[in-house]
Amino acid sequence: MSSAEAAAPDVSIVLPVYNGAAFVEERVGALCDFLETSGLRYEVIAVDDGSGDDSAERIRRLDRVHTRVLHRRRNEGKYAAIAAGMAECRGGCRIFTDSDLPYDLSALPRMVQLVLGRGFHVVIGDRTLPGSSYTEHLGPVRWFATRLFTLFVRLFVTGGVPDTQCGLKAFRADVARHLFPLLRERGFAGDVEILYIALKHNLAIRRLPARLVFQGRSSVRPVRDGLSMLGAIVALPGRWRAGAYASPELEALGRDDIEAGGA
Repeated sequence: MSSAEAAAPDVSIVLPVYNGAAFVEERVGALCDFLETSGLRYEVIAVDDGSGDDSAERIRRLDRVHTRVLHRRRNEGKYAAIAAGMAECRGGCRIFTDSDLPYDLSALPRMVQLVLGRGFHVVIGDRTLPGSSYTEHLGPVRWFATRLFTLFVRLFVTGGVPDTQCGLKAFRADVARHLFPLLRERGFAGDVEILYIALKHNLAIRRLPARLVFQGRSSVRPVRDGLSMLGAIVALPGRWRAGAYASPELEALGRDDIEAGGA
């Protein structure tokens, strides 16, 4: 192995995969093709979260040198898979996104630049920003549940972060190393939990427009999952007060001077 191959990659990309056989081979292949032309040293870590289909095998047979597959025996939830993947990352910037890669891949180099070049702790896609393109078709029940959930989160949990659920988030390596082990939520509520912890530790968060380019089938059940997520989110302040999210390392990082002050 050459010294260049042995060097830590610029970016690690974690993909939580669950029953994605219908699309995962084509989408992961497209991601690798894009990264090969980006000039970035990279690794892709696909985490098969106990799929009942051959998702893992479809990714393996792509035979991409910088792509690994982690297999979990049972389905434990999106953030259980993400946390497992993050624990295996070597990149200076660590990104996770959905396995169907719904957002414009051109955001990835920009995220890497903001993390590695500008020093931001966290960079997130935000579908409410100008320049975003998000035309997902929602049924009336899911539309109402989504709006209600978003309003609740903005009022009581994350304040100035209007879009917590966008499945495109990047972290500086030192932040990811200390942040992901603190997570208690294993499902979709992890999106809110991770930003809640980051905000509580005064980490520098940068938002970027998110452009939807591929719409796969959502696994979110609006009523059942929405109620479960609300219950989980209500627990966050109590956990903070009890010290469950305490981290001297993140506290120290939150005192760092970040170029541009997180603007």
